[in-house]
Amino acid sequence: MAWDIQYDEQRRIINCVYAGHVNAEDFQAGTLKTIDLAKQHGTHLIFIDDSGLQSAVSTMEIYDMPPFYDASGARRKSKWAVLLPPDGQIREDVKFYVTICQNRGWYLRAFDDRQAALDWLLRDSDDYRDPPADGSDSTSS
Repeated sequence: MAWDIQYDEQRRIINCVYAGHVNAEDFQAGTLKTIDLAKQHGTHLIFIDDSGLQSAVSTMEIYDMPPFYDASGARRKSKWAVLLPPDGQIREDVKFYVTICQNRGWYLRAFDDRQAALDWLLRDSDDYRDPPADGSDSTSS
């Protein structure tokens, strides 16, 4: 599998790892899993690790990603940190993807450093989590 999507219980974020050769169907399947986990756990903080990508999708497929997110029920009030591949054309492609998503109104940012990405993602993190289903306030004592 070209992707692995997991819920990080400690940080309360969704970890998405894409590696190797990834096509549009892989990204779409990973997106659907991410949306499902986000809804299930009430968090809309997404860490996307693209550092292991070797090849990905075409320019036109990049343009198609934000509309796919909307059609799939991804929540607009979400925050994504994207860890870039180290170099090459794939790095430029991922940076282009980030720009396209930002231009379409999604809140994400690209990083070279994993810790910087996580620090940014977790800043003001409660703004990107759903309140408890029972209506209680888990932050009060």
